[in-house]
Amino acid sequence: MDQQQWQEYLSSQGAQWYAGAADFPDSSAHPELQLIDLSPLGAISVTGPDSQKFLQGQLTCDLINLPDEHLTLGSHCNPKGRMISAFHALKINQSEFLLLLPRDLAPLALTALKKYAVFFKTELKSLEGEFRWLGLCGHDAGARASHLLSLSHNSQNDLIPGQLIPFDHNGTRALACMLHERTVALLVAEEQAADLWQKLANTPAKPASYRKWQQQLIAAGVPELHASTSEMFVPQMLNLHLLGGVSFKKGCYTGQEVVARMQYLGAAKRRMFLAKAEGQDIPEPGAEIFSADGGSSIGNLVYACAAESGIELLAVLTKSKVAENAVIQLQDGRPLTLADLPYDADADPLA
Repeated sequence: MDQQQWQEYLSSQGAQWYAGAADFPDSSAHPELQLIDLSPLGAISVTGPDSQKFLQGQLTCDLINLPDEHLTLGSHCNPKGRMISAFHALKINQSEFLLLLPRDLAPLALTALKKYAVFFKTELKSLEGEFRWLGLCGHDAGARASHLLSLSHNSQNDLIPGQLIPFDHNGTRALACMLHERTVALLVAEEQAADLWQKLANTPAKPASYRKWQQQLIAAGVPELHASTSEMFVPQMLNLHLLGGVSFKKGCYTGQEVVARMQYLGAAKRRMFLAKAEGQDIPEPGAEIFSADGGSSIGNLVYACAAESGIELLAVLTKSKVAENAVIQLQDGRPLTLADLPYDADADPLA
């Protein structure tokens, strides 16, 4: 079932499509568990005996000390410390990894990584057309996913944040990956996706729009890079060092010197903030953000999504302007209202 067939299938289930994302009418019942099509997401597979060694020398995250069947945020930087890609790195074992990232970023990320892989026994490829991502989202998502998919039979315990559990679906391997407390991503073979969707849709999990998934990640302060923002930010700008996505003890990787120097010298003048704005027009990732007093650019949008009232977003902003309580606005003039992130954005990971 290719993407066109998949869209036709979900349309028969009540979906409407906007910019490649499925939108389902909001349920007045507000189900505690939502089933979400993650078509905007893709994955890169890294397999072979040298996979961990190769990735450890390229990514900002520490994969050697990450246990098997766990996941972490991470990024791949250019030599100047700018992030080419950011992702959830899924470690199935030392020879098999997946990088979960936006679909539009996957080709860039794959090309950049392949440049460094020629001397390693590892194979990199996109999973486009072979596998599909579905999502379960809501309160107690890990325990609910474990029950619906019988995951506890595999692991003896319910799925917890940062963990992944392989499970069997109709004789093929699938993966359940808990990204954070309210989101579980499911990787399933393309030909089994409709069957798994139908199975889950017949449970308390109710189909919901992709923006519901984005709302959860934005509220959690989890960044997302796209093709338009590739090589725009260093990891500290996206708070990746506060989310476990940067190790300052693992040793060398591409761009490490720049990332470490910025941290040790405290040189990051911009960081990521959580904000809201009125209206329903969603600016593109990378769009400039301005200070109303002088009209100068003071940052860039990371990504945004529609919410029940207005839009919610993450943006990289100049810290001094925020400290001055400057009026901050989108390019179309809509003012931003800043909100608190669910973690300490001023914490020192070196302390």
